[in-house]
Amino acid sequence: MKRHRIGGVALGIGAIVTSVAMTGSALAAPDPGKKACAKEARILCPAEMKSLSRKKVEACMIRSIEKTSPVCKSAMLKIKAERETSARRPAQGQAAASE
Repeated sequence: MKRHRIGGVALGIGAIVTSVAMTGSALAAPDPGKKACAKEARILCPAEMKSLSRKKVEACMIRSIEKTSPVCKSAMLKIKAERETSARRPAQGQAAASE
């Protein structure tokens, strides 16, 4: 009887450790818009929310940025800046390669 309980506890601890390990990468790169804009995204971008595509939801929220709260607007502006920066990087690398 004790072996079964110990096995169950070990299994439970293993699941917790795995869960923490998997969320570690999420903690390393937090998504500022997710928490700030979740409720607003459900209202402003319902089709995109149903698609479960973060990029589509972010694009919709950026298009609707003037309808969002100040906290959400700030998060969306950060995401927009990150997107613009990442879009420039490959172009800069291609320009350097062609020179």
